[in-house]
Amino acid sequence: MPITSKSVTIAATATAIHTAASNGCRVHIYSASGGQDVTLGPATVVAGTGYQLLASSKTEVDIDVPPGETLYGITSTSTKVLGILVVEY
Repeated sequence: MPITSKSVTIAATATAIHTAASNGCRVHIYSASGGQDVTLGPATVVAGTGYQLLASSKTEVDIDVPPGETLYGITSTSTKVLGILVVEY
């Protein structure tokens, strides 16, 4: 069960956060307050439509990603850096 950590800069186009290996994974996401809101979802994610990490407060969320799937993020303008910790199953 490998564990990896990274920072991902989310932009105003759908940005890949992590692609799960063959067994799936849990992605822990940390978003500091300030900057841009980030919306999470599939490759077709649209800013403001999906699970939102609001810039008005610090947010931490865990998301289970199915095998072979990719989690994406998008902002409406500019960029936002997210802290990522991945636990592969």
